[in-house]
Amino acid sequence: MALAAPPSPPADNDSFIGQVGGFNSAFVTQNSGNNQALTLQNGFGNFAATKQDKAKSNTSDILQFGTGNFASADQKGKTNNQSTLQFGTLNFASTRQRDGDKNNSTTSQFGFGNAAFVDQSKGDNSQNTLQVGGLNFASTTQTDGSHGSNKSDIMQFGWGNGAVASQDGGKNDQTTLQVGTGNFAATSQWGVVGGNGNASSTTQFGWENVSFASQQGGNNSQDTFQAGGRNFAGTNQRSFFGVNKASTDQFGVGNTALTAQIANPLGSNDSLIVQAGNRNMALASQTGAQGGGLQFGGSNLQGTVQIGTGNYALTSQTSSSSVTNTSVTAQFGYRNVAVTVQH
Repeated sequence: MALAAPPSPPADNDSFIGQVGGFNSAFVTQNSGNNQALTLQNGFGNFAATKQDKAKSNTSDILQFGTGNFASADQKGKTNNQSTLQFGTLNFASTRQRDGDKNNSTTSQFGFGNAAFVDQSKGDNSQNTLQVGGLNFASTTQTDGSHGSNKSDIMQFGWGNGAVASQDGGKNDQTTLQVGTGNFAATSQWGVVGGNGNASSTTQFGWENVSFASQQGGNNSQDTFQAGGRNFAGTNQRSFFGVNKASTDQFGVGNTALTAQIANPLGSNDSLIVQAGNRNMALASQTGAQGGGLQFGGSNLQGTVQIGTGNYALTSQTSSSSVTNTSVTAQFGYRNVAVTVQH
């Protein structure tokens, strides 16, 4: 009678803590096996906490240089990687990886009072956050990238900037770049599975710029670029087996652009808004296919270009299964008004 071989012991966990300065604190908790944690702090009053529980083959690196910085990492699952690098004073970074594998997170902060939050679950998520300046805020939430990798990049340079990104369902891609003071960008992408994917890019220069982008249902694409001050851009896209595309470019002061697109079953909307100057406003709403049964038509196309001062453009399009709406509006000069409504 052969005796069963004894179970192999779990792989060792590795942890290294290095601290230079005074009043620095570091805590590491490891469970299961083959986890690696590195903590390095140089300065005064820094705090770092790493928890690897019910985890396997996870890697965590926390490096802090300065005064009063705080970093925490919580990892569950396997083959998750996280890196946190902070230079300066009173910076805060929190990374949570749970219920999955192949999550990757990198957070780098340089300056004063910056805060970054990362929450990744159900695997195959990737995020990068870079903040340089002071009082910047970044929050990234990624869920269920197993159907296709979720990717998020947030880069902020300046003071008082805020960025929030939320991705669910896989194959989402989001990039936010903000330079200046008081810029705010929020991006939400939801419920994409398989080959479908949402893509979002937001770039803002100047001050008091605000950008909202929300995409649902797959294969949506959104680009927003703003330069100057007091610009506002909001984009909301919903599709059901359809393709929505929106691009908004604004230059100058006091520009406002709002784009809302809904593609009914198998519909497709496309929108372009370009504004240069000041006091420009462009609003576009497209619906797509409607009616009973399965729709195949209802493709709307809208383009608006405004250059000058005091321009106003409003475009609203609604289509059925056999109708395609197209609208083009171009205004040059000042005190121009254009209204287009199509059903």
